[in-house]
Amino acid sequence: MILLVLIALLLYTAFYHFYWKRRNLPPGPTPLPVAGNLLSLYFYEPGYEAFRIWEQKYGPCFTFWMVNKPAIVVTDFELLKETVVKDGASYTGRLENPFSRVVRGGDYGIIEMTGALWQQQRRFVLHVLRDFGM
Repeated sequence: MILLVLIALLLYTAFYHFYWKRRNLPPGPTPLPVAGNLLSLYFYEPGYEAFRIWEQKYGPCFTFWMVNKPAIVVTDFELLKETVVKDGASYTGRLENPFSRVVRGGDYGIIEMTGALWQQQRRFVLHVLRDFGM
């Protein structure tokens, strides 16, 4: 009975990682359940060569997994320009780093912030720099 439950759990996990998470994303290299595609970069010298190979294999738009976060990579300038103009609001903000949040106790500093707090801090910094003559 326990073996049957473990097999069912393994099948569910495989289905989730290899199909369900990727179903609405552009094609890309198959990610590992824990490491994503980051280990793939280790096998190419230099590491960015992997992106050139993936571009040839999957086209100008593909998905790269950084641990468990998907990153959509666009390698064609015209496609990038069209995408940013069409849906520019989707490109605002920064990648959230949970490790940094734990170590620093929150998203502090202008580099780590996003959204309204980032805009407020940016205005403040620009105001102070202008007051100092920069």
